[in-house]
Amino acid sequence: MEELFVREKRNPVITGRDIPYQVNAVFNAGTADLGDEVLLLVRAESTSGRSHLIVARSTDGVTGWRFEERALIHPAQDCPYETNGVEDCRLTWMEDMDCWGIAYTAYTDHGPGVALATTKDFRTVERIGLVIPPNDKNAALFPRRFDGLYAMLHRPCVNGGSVWISSTGADRAS
Repeated sequence: MEELFVREKRNPVITGRDIPYQVNAVFNAGTADLGDEVLLLVRAESTSGRSHLIVARSTDGVTGWRFEERALIHPAQDCPYETNGVEDCRLTWMEDMDCWGIAYTAYTDHGPGVALATTKDFRTVERIGLVIPPNDKNAALFPRRFDGLYAMLHRPCVNGGSVWISSTGADRAS
């Protein structure tokens, strides 16, 4: 019987040495299969200790990673909910909006919250903002609406690890 998941022999496929500038570490990434290449939105922890999200591309998803010169999502000076970094992103193709949804954890002095952004090309990003305040993280968008509502899984940090589902009728496509 064929296994559903097989660990890559060359694991990890990306380390801090692969990033084109000095970082403390790299962590889990959001993943997108773009057909002719695999894209990772990698969490990289800078030498200041704050994380940002940088794009890496590979034709086979294992070797030959090419990195963008700058982070796609860097903690913004004008985003008070990102003062301590951004991390743990999940990518979802939102067909009805013709873009990728990015759910990520935004850190403030008050703890982690869930933020959303969108992109069409992984070179520019439109921040939607903080959608679930601290203490909450690890969100993932569903790729389509349910009864007209967008839905998202997320994990409040204060309830022992349960996964919740939230929804909204907000329509950014119109």
